[in-house]
Amino acid sequence: MEIGSIFEVNPAVVKESGETAELHLAQVDKYRKKNQCYTASGREAIELALISLEREKPDIPKCCLMPAYMCDSVFLPFLHRGWELVFYSVDRELETAGEEIFRLALEHDPGLIFVHPYYGTDTCRGLRRQLSALKRSGVMIMEDVTQSYYLEGAGQDADFVVGSLRKWYAVPDGGFLASDLSIAEEILLDGEEYAGERLAPLVQKWEYLQSVGLTEEERSALRKQWYAKNRALEEKLDCYEGVRRMSDMSVRILSEIDEDAAKQRRAENYSYLYEKLKGMKRLWPVLLKGEGEAPLFVPVYVKERDELQRFLGDRGIYAPALWPVGELNRDELRGDETYIYEHILALPMDQRYGAAHMEEIVQTLMLFEKQPVIGIRVDANKVIAMGHVMRCITIARQLMKKGCRVLFLTADEWARDTISQEGMDQLCLHTRWDWMEEELPRLREILSIAGIKMLLVDSYQATKAYFDGLKDLVRIVRIDDCFEPVCPADILINYNAYHVRFPYEETYRDGTRLLLGTDYVPLREEFARGDSAKAAGEEEKSEKEFSVLLASGGGDTQDALMGLLQKVVEEKAFEKVTFYVVIGELHPRGEEIELFSMDYEQPRIKVYRPCKNVAGLMAKCHAAVSAAGTMLFELSAMGVPTVFFETADNQRYDREYFGEEERMLYAGDIRKDREACLAAICENLKKLMADSALRRRMREALLTVTDGHGAERIAEEIVKL
Repeated sequence: MEIGSIFEVNPAVVKESGETAELHLAQVDKYRKKNQCYTASGREAIELALISLEREKPDIPKCCLMPAYMCDSVFLPFLHRGWELVFYSVDRELETAGEEIFRLALEHDPGLIFVHPYYGTDTCRGLRRQLSALKRSGVMIMEDVTQSYYLEGAGQDADFVVGSLRKWYAVPDGGFLASDLSIAEEILLDGEEYAGERLAPLVQKWEYLQSVGLTEEERSALRKQWYAKNRALEEKLDCYEGVRRMSDMSVRILSEIDEDAAKQRRAENYSYLYEKLKGMKRLWPVLLKGEGEAPLFVPVYVKERDELQRFLGDRGIYAPALWPVGELNRDELRGDETYIYEHILALPMDQRYGAAHMEEIVQTLMLFEKQPVIGIRVDANKVIAMGHVMRCITIARQLMKKGCRVLFLTADEWARDTISQEGMDQLCLHTRWDWMEEELPRLREILSIAGIKMLLVDSYQATKAYFDGLKDLVRIVRIDDCFEPVCPADILINYNAYHVRFPYEETYRDGTRLLLGTDYVPLREEFARGDSAKAAGEEEKSEKEFSVLLASGGGDTQDALMGLLQKVVEEKAFEKVTFYVVIGELHPRGEEIELFSMDYEQPRIKVYRPCKNVAGLMAKCHAAVSAAGTMLFELSAMGVPTVFFETADNQRYDREYFGEEERMLYAGDIRKDREACLAAICENLKKLMADSALRRRMREALLTVTDGHGAERIAEEIVKL
């Protein structure tokens, strides 16, 4: 069972034809407006309201006060109709001070004020007296009850009440407008075709939920299908500028809806969830619970919102972040609104679900709540390549998906920006990276204060004395590339194929869990087999132009890239080859390489600094050149025939493994003879260009190296500690 996401529609309840009576919903009738009209969506209901208002009051100032915390789809009809939007602030309780409304009204002379009671609570209660005063002065009020459809007392003093019904019920389309003013119904267009398109993914979801005997891959593929169709139709709706009448299909479904039962079930689910949320430390309810509330969702604030959303999603619970920041209001956000957008999450609790489902949500949240803080001790600087930090970030991302909190601990600030850009916390020890024993007193204090019970250490500088100084305080996970001195560890990781050279099994007989071999290569998710169209066959790549990816690690300490580019542009053999150059933002000659690439009229050299989709770029290439290291495994996962070279002592075994069985072509150690190495790279590239059979054999060999799920396996073992 999955909880949340769009409503599924049982095809058995869909009546393609039949008598369609006039629709009357008690929850719309309660607004006590003379006129009602049902549209294809809530957004179109807003557009219809604006058209009706402009027709009834042609001289109205086309300026609207709008809450800064709002779905950007609401802005679209106003923009389409040529209205100016002025945003008013919302605090963390989702309320607005009446004084601000008065001030903005005096400054901007609006014709309309848009209000939105959030999540089943009358968050507009502090405004209502001021709104009444402004209404008496001629300002019109529009109230959107999309999140508070069942809220008693909402909308009764508004000139227009609008809402989306498809958010509340299993219908392909549906919105409504209620007003005492005349509604311009004559402009409505037919909505049957759109409703038919919308119905398809909703029925597909129902069939997907009913399916049995599917593998996880099959289930994932089906879910992606109906989700993609629904997303495409949502985007199509945002681009539509007309107003459609609600379809007869949705009218017939809604005519048989028991609104009281739906309201009651939502109220029960809300009460259950709200009570269970009390006392949780990592998330807390946004609003105070009132009597009889039955909101669209239960909103919570979460410090690690994205991590919790992924954690729930991995367990079949889909909680949206309402909403992403829109382009129009992005610059209008103040402190509280920024906090709301970054931390709010909406827990599902609609009438599809009962107490057992709510308990499943609670148990999952409790599991997230109890997940430990895991420390990651790693460094990067001019001596230590960024690869150590990057592989730790990859593992950290998988730990966070499992609900763990992660804190990076570094000797200095060198890697702060990289870690922060990944949305992860970092604490700087302000110690010497090359004498780690010195940091032990400070590190022990931090581990104790932060409640860290597990520590992943990725450093060649960590000694046995260092680990001995920590083993009484934390469980230790250690990445060991080259059989370093034996040290205490609960988990030891060597994901390289050459681990077989070392006597790990004989040496670690004290209960250390050994994670050895390429099943544990910590690659980013984009390299996980099955996640994207990777390792594309030769026939899927353009034969007109041979393409090569060039990379040399974050630091490129031997200046390999510039040297190689200078060589290939001089050789006739490469004149029709396109080179894709991947460099980091901190590459010491990054700007020079970019300028060098611009010296050629034909775009033979394309520089990516940084590259946001390395897997996608690899999939386009016939071959690659790379320094040894983790990127060789990434290229293996993508099946890209590769020429590689050595740049560091810890890569000395890569040449043995990757050079065997035609996996890759080795060009030497660039530190020993730079010119000879660059020449060997060029000769090996020519060999790959000329021999498609060799490329095919290499690709087949590489695809057996790793499936790209190593980081997930490592995280799984860590959380078992």
